[in-house]
Formats: sequence, C-alpha cells, structure tokens
Amino acid sequence: MLLSVALQALQGNTCFAQARICATPAAFTLADAMSRPTCIRELNLRGQGLEQLPPSVAQLPRLRQLYVHENHLRHLPEEVTRLDSLRVLFANKNGLLDLPPTLGNLHRLQQLQVDQNLLAELPPSIGGVDSLRFLLVGHNNLASLPEELGKLGQLEHLDGSYNQLLYLPASLGQLHALRYMYLNDNKLQRVPDGLGKLARLQELNLSNNQLEALPTSLGGCQELRVLILSGNQLRALPKSLGQLRNLEMLIANDNQLTELPRTLGRLKHLKTVIVMRNAFTPEARRRAEAALPGTKFYFQ
Repeated sequence: MLLSVALQALQGNTCFAQARICATPAAFTLADAMSRPTCIRELNLRGQGLEQLPPSVAQLPRLRQLYVHENHLRHLPEEVTRLDSLRVLFANKNGLLDLPPTLGNLHRLQQLQVDQNLLAELPPSIGGVDSLRFLLVGHNNLASLPEELGKLGQLEHLDGSYNQLLYLPASLGQLHALRYMYLNDNKLQRVPDGLGKLARLQELNLSNNQLEALPTSLGGCQELRVLILSGNQLRALPKSLGQLRNLEMLIANDNQLTELPRTLGRLKHLKTVIVMRNAFTPEARRRAEAALPGTKFYFQ
C-alpha cells in the first residue's frame, strides 16, 4: 500500500520527474538529445562517421558544448549559429570547406576549434564572436586572416599554424588579451608593426616562414617568455629584443644570423638560446656567451 502511494506521488510530481530526466544533461546521439531538447547542455557526436549535421541541432536551446570532431563533415548548417547558449564548438578533423557566414551570431562562444580541415578562409563575421578566447584554425588552407579578427578583444590563444598565410591583418595588434600565438609553418614574409602592442603575449612561434626581418616594435611584448623564429631568412635580430625583460627562451635555428644583438645582455631571465645552423663567427659566439654567462647557448 505504501509503495502504491509513493508511485502515485512520483507520477504526479512533474517537477521532480523533470529533474530526474535532466539529471544527465549530456547526449551522445542526436536522437537522444532531441528526445529531451530543453535538458541537453552537451552533445558529443565525436567520431560517428557523420557526413551531415542535421539543422535540427538548433532546437537545443540550452546547448553549451557541441563536439562534432573526427567526422566527415563538409559544411556546418547555418542553424548552428542560432545556438545562443553555445560556449564550445569542436569541429576539427573533418573535411570542412567553409564556416557559416553568420558565425558572428555566436556571441557567447568561447572556444572554436576547427583545425585540420580544408578551410580556405574565415568568414568576416567572426569578429562578432566577441566572447571568443581560444581560436584554433591550424592545418587548413588559409591564405589570410580577416581584418575583423582584431575585434576579438578577449582572445587569449590563437593557433593559425600549418596554413598558407602570406600576410597578417594589421588589426592583429588590437588583440590585447592575447597570450599565445602560433603562426609557424606558413608563408609569411613580414609581420605587422602592431605586433608590439601585444603586451600580454607570452609565447610567439613564427618558425618555418619566409621572414627576412622582424619589426622593431617586437620589443613592446614585455611579457614574452618564449620566442621561436627557426626556419626563416633572418640575417639579424632587432636590438629591441633587449627590451623583452621576461624572455626565457629564444630559438632561431636555420636562419642566416651572424651575431646576436648585444642588447640581449640585459635579459636576466634568459635561460636558453638555441641558434643552430646559422653563420656565427667564433668571436660572435664568445661575445654572446660572455654577455650572458648564466644562459645556455646551443650554436651547433
């Protein structure tokens, strides 16, 4: 008798029943998600062989995390950009040819991972994703980044490595929150002067490009700790590197350097300098080691 009463009470308590349904706000199939659309906050469709993502995904109003990486997607439906609550979108390791032109509608998106696809460009509307903190677009076919990128005032991590980048937008210097920037393995011949405005930048990788010189403004990156310049055509490094008071590691292998700036002697935190396969004279090596006796040098 007591059991019967308890069951009747449970059936009549709509709120409690709803709480039971929403106890696990995650789904691993779209069918499961659509069976309780107001509950789902995470949808993980990783590695399910998907060739299309149904537009019905837009019917998940509370969705915060969408994982569709490691599939066979060529496009994302524009309906994805109606997910007002979305914070995280992983769509890497697909065959994406483009991103929705209305991407900028995702004002709450904080992490966008679309690396290892076939993207030739990013939509200009990306500047509207003004909560974005992590942008990973490496291993694509990007020849440029849109000027609108400079509107991403909260961006902390930018990975555009392994693309076909020929130049960088002048607006790059407006990314004042940026801490990590990886632009290695592209075709860059120069970087904008605005680079020196990135006062919070801690790691910068420009290796394996076609750089012949660096802007003097680079000395403005006062928080820089790691600077990687290997595999370029640099014949000299700017004296302004001596202003990088927090620099701990400098890597510039495979360039055409004949000496290091004497201003590096000011850098009390510099622990490691790796400059193999350059054109240093024995005198230039001795001078560098004498200026920084506490620094480990690798010339060969």
